[in-house]
Amino acid sequence: MGQVSVGSKLLLPLGGQTVLAHTLRAFEETPTIDEIILVARDEDVERFREVAVGSSISKLSAIVRGGETRSRSVLNGVERSKSEHALVAVHDAARPLVTPEVITRSLAVAQEEGAALVAIPAKDTLKESVDGAYAERTIDRARVWIAQTPQVFPREVLLDLLRGAQQRGAEATDESVLWEEERGPVALVQGEESNLKITTPGDVALAEAWLAVSNQESK
Repeated sequence: MGQVSVGSKLLLPLGGQTVLAHTLRAFEETPTIDEIILVARDEDVERFREVAVGSSISKLSAIVRGGETRSRSVLNGVERSKSEHALVAVHDAARPLVTPEVITRSLAVAQEEGAALVAIPAKDTLKESVDGAYAERTIDRARVWIAQTPQVFPREVLLDLLRGAQQRGAEATDESVLWEEERGPVALVQGEESNLKITTPGDVALAEAWLAVSNQESK
């Protein structure tokens, strides 16, 4: 995103609210979600808390400090969750347009299959390049899925996987990688194209467009 004037990209305006507010609201409105743990940098904690309070997020039980890596941050969050929860859904707060329906489906599939990964099938032709200058190979897109979040796992198993990764000094791009390495395949849950990740300024504009379409359809 480059230099963001508001500090965190999660505080950027989106459809009259912040990116973070949209994300929190989706989980707040999902009946099968009992508790929300938000992982944040120290400098963002108070502003994130203000967003949660201003958005009437009653399920937020804690805002915990993130770690130096994604895996450490997720571990901090999962450790803070209540031990009685059978499943934990890990979601990137920079995906503000996730819907309660997708969250509910992912939890249901994880309950049935052991773990679940929200993803969408690749639509474009995919090329592999070693040097970034020449395409050496075309990848069969019929076998490629683009990972999204949430990703859902049994709480205790996820804790073991994350702690093991910390002990090995391993860093995974997402939690499903750890499950695949230790447990095998992860059940796929059909995601939505609108569940995009805010990474560039163009993504904000695209999210605004998706939001406008959604609001129009709901009228």
